[in-house]
Amino acid sequence: MPTLPSLRDARLADLPELLSLEASFPGDRLSARQMRRHIVGGHHAFRIVEDQSGLLGYALLFTRRGSQRARLYSLVVAPRARGHGTGARLLQDAEACARQRGCSLLGLEVRADNAAAIALYQRAGYGELPSKLDYYEDGETARRFLRQLNHP
Repeated sequence: MPTLPSLRDARLADLPELLSLEASFPGDRLSARQMRRHIVGGHHAFRIVEDQSGLLGYALLFTRRGSQRARLYSLVVAPRARGHGTGARLLQDAEACARQRGCSLLGLEVRADNAAAIALYQRAGYGELPSKLDYYEDGETARRFLRQLNHP
């Protein structure tokens, strides 16, 4: 019987799979050095979701000591895991991690051509902020979103 996908903190042993997933997306990729640094330390959460077949996606959340605002730096879902709630699950987990770190706001940027991600954030109740033109290395616009996090 297949097991349900599980969430956990990223480990250095995940690096090859994380880099493989990252390589399947256009531009603005995290390097091996950046990923290693984010896995090992800092004021952030690097979370992955996986099943018995491997990595389904990851979310990287940045927080700063003394700040009420967290930033969802990256949320990536493997093509084979799309349409199964993986992105929503990672987003909910990132929000929980932000709350645990004392944050009451979560902001993010997303490529303007990423309709699936934009729909995910809108469904989750994120409000839109002014866009940033020419934000990504290929010139794509970033749509910006922000959400007030309710503490349970």
